[in-house]
Amino acid sequence: MLSRPALPRPVLPRHALRRACVTAIAALSALAVGTTTATAAGATLSPQDQAMARDLSHRFPGALGAVAGGVVVDVASGQVVWSRNAGEALRPASTSKLATALAALTVLGTRHTESTRVVLSGRTVYLVGGGDQHLTSADLDALAATTASALKARHLTGVTLRVDDSLFPAPALSPGWPSGYYPSEVAPVRALAVVGERVMDTALEAGNIFAAGLRGHGVTTTGAAHATAPRGAVTLAAHTSPSLASEIEYMLKESDNDNAEGFARLTALAEGLPADWQGATRAVRTAMARYGVPLGGVVMYDASGLSQDDRMTPQALTKLASLAVDARYNSELWPIRWGLPVAGVDGTLGPAYGRFTSWPTDCAKGRVDAKTGSLYNAIALAGITRGKDGRWKAFSFVENDEPNLTAARNAEDALAATVEGCM
Repeated sequence: MLSRPALPRPVLPRHALRRACVTAIAALSALAVGTTTATAAGATLSPQDQAMARDLSHRFPGALGAVAGGVVVDVASGQVVWSRNAGEALRPASTSKLATALAALTVLGTRHTESTRVVLSGRTVYLVGGGDQHLTSADLDALAATTASALKARHLTGVTLRVDDSLFPAPALSPGWPSGYYPSEVAPVRALAVVGERVMDTALEAGNIFAAGLRGHGVTTTGAAHATAPRGAVTLAAHTSPSLASEIEYMLKESDNDNAEGFARLTALAEGLPADWQGATRAVRTAMARYGVPLGGVVMYDASGLSQDDRMTPQALTKLASLAVDARYNSELWPIRWGLPVAGVDGTLGPAYGRFTSWPTDCAKGRVDAKTGSLYNAIALAGITRGKDGRWKAFSFVENDEPNLTAARNAEDALAATVEGCM
């Protein structure tokens, strides 16, 4: 896994989490929910799956005012074990990053890398972004050291510095993004950025860090400004990103919004599409269709799931999750499998988030792998686990407009533990 700066994570008190979870389970168990158990035509569920379906029908969230859906399938057979509102278009939040990962891996490939280059034209140095979402300050300092040596060899100790992020168009808010998202939830999407630096102009931030590196290595600059590098500029230095496989794992584990938007734009460019919102989401939808993900009800305005206008259906999310362990696609999609957060262990399902760490869901610790989704009006969980019969199950649970987000998370954790078979 990539080692990247971690942002502080909210930690729920264990006693509060336990109380919320017990309350949620008690409420769900008391509900008589009219769910649908579906199977393939003529197929019969195993006794273990029948028991799971019965338990899910009793525990599925159905409180007044909530809008929710869920689907569980047996991956190998494709058999639907249980579903409710499978085709309901709901806000998926960050579970939609499964689609972004699918598209990037399919189009770009696991070994894809991005290059950040330094080029020279006259006495002007250009720092050229290639879409690397994992560029670090240390990487920029290494670039500065190599660049300084090359400049001194040309008897240049003072240069003009420009940053070139023209690979992507100028940033703009996605439909459904309130301006308050900038820059705490996501930075304006640019082709030049420093990981962990969420600022309004990530390209200038990278340029300033690079300029400081040049000064430290004996080269003065006039300060960074935006400009496009001219054709024919001489390459002085270059940095290659980690492989896309490792970057995708990081994106899914940490639910990194900046990564998701950058990868979708790179995917669009590789497909011959513009690297804007329309091109990026079109590229993702095209990849989804290739794998048979049902697109009815799917509406995408971004690649991170932040948009209030995004919609996914539980059946689409479950299909996406199932691909993580579908043997037919292991060669290209394996980073999704290993990038999914592990219940109670790491990523956005780790202990810092209070997920699967206390009774009654701690029985599924280490046994459920799932992508989380969280907005102020949407909680979702989509992933995989082995059921009581030892076979892979893919699932998704999505709840919108539930004011008690903690209760919704705890309830979805309980449903995932039910699929695993320990509850």
